[in-house]
Amino acid sequence: MVESNRFTADGVETEETLQHTLAGFTDNAAVATPAQPDIPHTHSLGLDEDWLRLAFVALPATRCHMVLARWQNPTALMEAVRRGQEAELLATPGITPPTIDRLREAATRDLKQAYAAMETHNIRLLRETDEEYPVALHGISDPPPYLFIRGNVAAQDEVAVAIVGTRHATEYGRGVAAKLAEDLAQRGITVVSGMARGIDTAAHRGALQGRGRTFAVCGCGLDIIYPSDNKQLMEEIERQGAAFSEFAPTVHPEPWHFPARNRIISGLSAGVIVVEAGERSGALITTDFALEQSREIFAVPGNIYKPQSRGTHSLIKQGATLIDSVDDVIGALNNRTLPFLNAQTQEFPSSTAANKEAARAQPTPVRADLTPIENRVYAVLEVEPRHVDELAALTELGAAEVNATLVMLELKGAARRLPGGMFARIT
Repeated sequence: MVESNRFTADGVETEETLQHTLAGFTDNAAVATPAQPDIPHTHSLGLDEDWLRLAFVALPATRCHMVLARWQNPTALMEAVRRGQEAELLATPGITPPTIDRLREAATRDLKQAYAAMETHNIRLLRETDEEYPVALHGISDPPPYLFIRGNVAAQDEVAVAIVGTRHATEYGRGVAAKLAEDLAQRGITVVSGMARGIDTAAHRGALQGRGRTFAVCGCGLDIIYPSDNKQLMEEIERQGAAFSEFAPTVHPEPWHFPARNRIISGLSAGVIVVEAGERSGALITTDFALEQSREIFAVPGNIYKPQSRGTHSLIKQGATLIDSVDDVIGALNNRTLPFLNAQTQEFPSSTAANKEAARAQPTPVRADLTPIENRVYAVLEVEPRHVDELAALTELGAAEVNATLVMLELKGAARRLPGGMFARIT
């Protein structure tokens, strides 16, 4: 079995190593000095400005969910900040005294520069309840409450595989990453990576070469190209996929951003392929998250004399699947993980017609505080956890609608999210 290796990431472009793992994703985020705003409450982009203000606070996803569960939406939160309701704010799980300072700055921040960047670079904000929000992220334990996006999400992107590795790649590693990505793209599988130098860049370029789709998950605002020589690559990704970030426009990369973004790379993917990783490579952080998220882990063997192979060979020794072609990847990912690889869509075993009839035969629980759609999903929830795909099949609702409804059920205290895309009823 692959063991957790939450190491410091290698090769940040400044030659600094990452100072923090996800445990350090705390109140240390730098926030620019704000000025008084001169903008409408709702911008011409159609975005409620308080979602953007919340993004500048840069709360970790788990804490952000806690805060939103108490205040329901960013507008109520920001209004409480502006009214000086400090005691109520400090009583909120997820808010600490340093968070209060950052909330004050965000509540009065001049957003004109951020809005200009969003308009110039076609950046949009997706909330977790929005239909375009990636379905796979609903199944992880700490999904981002919001994501910034350049590009678009398509139905076929539900079938995705990540390719990650060192920034200090060898020619062999770059070639392997590009070839694997090209072959995956030609099979209709979206390739996910982090747009860093080395393996990431090679993977994105390979997917584009294969005329397929690719996702980039960035550790900075999407108006900032990091590394800077990937400007053209970003434009191509925007046309043939999407770039995502938890960080607001104008926010520059920081070492602590990258471990947190790695959970999104693995979360978007059915499996993670590691191509060249040193003993302390940031790619091993991605495999840690992949393990937590019940994703498959694959590793490409390399030159035993190269330091870039030590991390990948360690993964293989610990039980990662050794691969030398995409056939190995597809063979390991079963039909439940990759339903669209079949010529015909197959239902999950737990979602047969018999199971649907059995579900309909059960007494239907109804709560007065829920909408009709929320009650429809609540009715098929049980104390024993059920997978989100099973809930979609039993309710005969679309995946996006079920996921959005589950978020509302969580906020209303009617459902509980569990790892691996599982949900249970709260009675």
